[in-house]
Amino acid sequence: MAATRGNFADELDPSIRTIFFDRYDQEPQVMPQVFNVLTTSQQTETDSATTAFGKLQQTSELGSLDYEDPLKMYRTTYTPLKYTKGFKVSQELKEDDQNNVIMRMPAALAKSVVYTTEYWAASVFNNAFSTSYTSYGDALPLCSTAHTRADGGSNQSNASGNGITLNEANLETARLAAEKALNDKGEIVNFRMDNLLIPIDLRKTAQILTESTLRPGTANNDVNIYTGVFNIITWRYITSTTAWFLLDKSNQLLQWFWRIRPEFKNDYNFDADAALYKVRIRFAYGWSDWRGVWGSAGDAAEYTS
Repeated sequence: MAATRGNFADELDPSIRTIFFDRYDQEPQVMPQVFNVLTTSQQTETDSATTAFGKLQQTSELGSLDYEDPLKMYRTTYTPLKYTKGFKVSQELKEDDQNNVIMRMPAALAKSVVYTTEYWAASVFNNAFSTSYTSYGDALPLCSTAHTRADGGSNQSNASGNGITLNEANLETARLAAEKALNDKGEIVNFRMDNLLIPIDLRKTAQILTESTLRPGTANNDVNIYTGVFNIITWRYITSTTAWFLLDKSNQLLQWFWRIRPEFKNDYNFDADAALYKVRIRFAYGWSDWRGVWGSAGDAAEYTS
């Protein structure tokens, strides 16, 4: 609908008590809590990794030194894409607006930026089990039961193979599985899963599991070992009602690259007598390693990918 006086008669009528415009509260941003937010000045960014070394080898007296070659791991390339939104209004509508609706419209573009960044960031988790959605160099989903190792060793999993639901026993199963992930030389590394990422549908369950004074779901007087262990991150942009994820905030490599942060501009079309407003951003996102993330579809269904 063209933003002209004929289409927005209420904005011109001083007898209208109020016109509701963009009255809904904005959902707090979750993306910065989950991703490593970085800035780039390049057309692409590439993350690469090289393995360290395995355990020392026992060597006899005057025996030859054991040499081990480091291995190249995978490369992940991030290419920022452009996202824009704009609107235009007739100069007459802007001049005659009695309720200051038009003057508030440019600020609403800022909310559109949040909608956009939250949507695409959450898509990493909404597609975490999809073979059509990959980022890391092993060409597998973020959450896979078959992640390969650079040294050719046994595959590793950071996903539930049977979609375990969120409960006390499964939370411990997931934490142990995630923290036992090995590096690409098959060596033990330090992971500590401290974020529990969930859709709002699992908020009650998560709060009972992690905030109860005593062990939840039992009459025993056991201490609740999860009190203060997990930071619950509830994300409305996660579309599944059952999926849940554990994250190690310090060691995960979920990356968000800002190439151009929000640019708000306005202009004037001399010929058409129209006021123009726009916002423009560029960003890239994905993951450079699956370690530090563990997920379950939570649907009790078999999963192998």
